[in-house]
Amino acid sequence: MANKKKKNRLALPAGILTVILAVVGLITVIRAGINYAQDAKTKAAQKANYEALLKPVVMFDPDPFDDLTKADKSQLLYSSIWALLMDEEGMSKYPYATGENFGIQIPQADVEESFTKLYGTEIEVAKLHSSTDMSRYDIAYDSALQSYIIPITGIESAYNPKVYSIDKQGSSVVLNVGYIGTKVWADISDGEYTSPEPDKYMKITLRERSGGMYVSSIQAADGQEIAAQISTTTVPYTYEEETEEVTDVTDITDESVTGETESTEPLTDENGETVTQEETGESEEDALQTDVEEEIA
Repeated sequence: MANKKKKNRLALPAGILTVILAVVGLITVIRAGINYAQDAKTKAAQKANYEALLKPVVMFDPDPFDDLTKADKSQLLYSSIWALLMDEEGMSKYPYATGENFGIQIPQADVEESFTKLYGTEIEVAKLHSSTDMSRYDIAYDSALQSYIIPITGIESAYNPKVYSIDKQGSSVVLNVGYIGTKVWADISDGEYTSPEPDKYMKITLRERSGGMYVSSIQAADGQEIAAQISTTTVPYTYEEETEEVTDVTDITDESVTGETESTEPLTDENGETVTQEETGESEEDALQTDVEEEIA
């Protein structure tokens, strides 16, 4: 009997300990789930920020370069100019130049600021204005106005960037970027939208600078290796089916069922006088049945 009481006294603390461990485990799992969700949200925001930075860089498919000093300077200037035109105010904030070169007049100071934001300070952009040939883009540099004159023409970009992975390496960040054609539409498979496949993949390295990151190199990447890491995201394709309004069953008449309408003419007696249902003591249906039997007789 004493042993039984002793076991009971031991069972209570053991049970409490089990409950405590279960609660702690549940809290740990919940915290892990919250941390995972927050981490995923943070990475998605980072990718969106990098894509916004790279859009004017990628849009006209610049030549790859391992070193900024060896890059095509005209391509760097061109993307810096378009980064300004893609701003919220865009073309509306710049005046129009008149005379021999007619177009949007963008001050070189704005171009220099945009250039530094995209490509840092490794290249002295002030020396590029008069020495870089921009004729293939139909862009002219006016030294008197200290401005670039941009023709008023429609321009179609080639690609949009899609960041698939972020690899932090010291003060640098290496991005695996897919080049999505701007004219490519999402495919529809089994009633669902699927993201278009990139035309190619590039490895873009960003370096830290005061106030942000800048592009330091653009290199070809192994598309198969990156594609293996990608899980296709689909967006369900939904549609609204038009439905006809259903009439309440209490509103359906005999006509809708049998194609015939119920007679509403008043009943008359042998003398042709109108007789109500109360006077006859029978329903309209019984009266009609009586008339039919009399005619048969």
